[in-house]
Amino acid sequence: MLEQENKKTNATTANLATISNALATGGMTLIGVFGTVEEKHALLRAAGGKIHRVSVGDTVSQNTVVAIAEDAVILAGMTGQRKLSMPAPMRQPKAAA
Repeated sequence: MLEQENKKTNATTANLATISNALATGGMTLIGVFGTVEEKHALLRAAGGKIHRVSVGDTVSQNTVVAIAEDAVILAGMTGQRKLSMPAPMRQPKAAA
């Protein structure tokens, strides 16, 4: 059995990977959009933390995905439609000197 080398995480990487409150946790959050113009998909993070890969027509948390744009997803549910937008970019913390 090979032993793995004990590697330390780069300080910048560690800081970026551990930003507190980077995403809202109270509801559905749009994580990203990908695919072709004809076949777009989105990654949505549910309130409990589960990640869903969705396409137009899919249902997630009692909402139907009705549209996927480059930076947003439109969901339709019992209370009407709502738009999920990509989170605003976070400022990167300065690396330790």
